[in-house]
Amino acid sequence: MSILEMILTLLISWGAVLWGVNIYHQKGTWFLAGWNTMREEEKASYNEEEMCHLFGRCVIFCGVGAFLLLYGSFNQNDYILCSGIGVVAIAVILSILLPKINPGKYRK
Repeated sequence: MSILEMILTLLISWGAVLWGVNIYHQKGTWFLAGWNTMREEEKASYNEEEMCHLFGRCVIFCGVGAFLLLYGSFNQNDYILCSGIGVVAIAVILSILLPKINPGKYRK
């Protein structure tokens, strides 16, 4: 693994983790897809704090998954690469399913 590959891996994964922490603490929501384009009435129907906690956790886990994915890819290790893909997939699927399963927690 070259120094450029290490820097790239760390920058991408740490960037995602830091962004996820900011979203978890309700900062940086302007960067969430669809949140800015929602009408104010529609935004008011959501529990913004719980949504930020959910999507913040999702982005943090995607950052960890990105680290595993890039590390496995640069080192030709298929097990680490596949575990990174799995972490990202599980995080995304749960972030879609949890508001559907428990709408009372994420809606007002």
